Amino acid sequence: MDQPGQQTPPPGTPAVDLSVTYREDPPRAWTRICLAGYAAWAVYQALQLLPDELTAWLVVCAMSLLLLLCLTAVPLSKRLYHRIRLADGELRVGRERLAVASLAPVSLAAATREPGRAGMREYRASLTPEQLGEARRRTNALTRPRLVGGAWAVPMGMEELVVETVEGASLLIATRDRAGLLGALGRARGSASVGGGS
Repeated sequence: MDQPGQQTPPPGTPAVDLSVTYREDPPRAWTRICLAGYAAWAVYQALQLLPDELTAWLVVCAMSLLLLLCLTAVPLSKRLYHRIRLADGELRVGRERLAVASLAPVSLAAATREPGRAGMREYRASLTPEQLGEARRRTNALTRPRLVGGAWAVPMGMEELVVETVEGASLLIATRDRAGLLGALGRARGSASVGGGS
């Protein structure tokens, strides 16, 4: 018998807790500020140019819209490619969907022991130039994990979380709350050793 919120896995696959949910949305403050600024600019220009100069007003608004697009490109990209949802045993990152059962519990536990961004910064600062060069050489020799979500790179202000699937493929997830995501994945996967430390 299944317990409520538990999924019956195929033979050889551990159970997944379907009741665990997690949601991570990029902040919208910058986008709202830019939209409000654009609207105020369009109203100001309308008061100056309309009704006599409709063409000039349309041209000014169109050119300002290009500036608005440049200012909001990164937040829109984060919203499209790095929005994270965990529900019903499925992890959605951007445009991709992954079954939580496909993530290796060992890699989730290992990810909790990895240092976060601050720990890595301290570690790099403690290295001598020779050690740093050797570490860079070894890192460049490794195969980079596939970035989940559809983006090309991890945006500024987000941390990297590397997990492996049960098939052995390495996946890179960009997240704003590394510990929260790891904790939710660990609870969903049923790993008692996966907590929320970074």
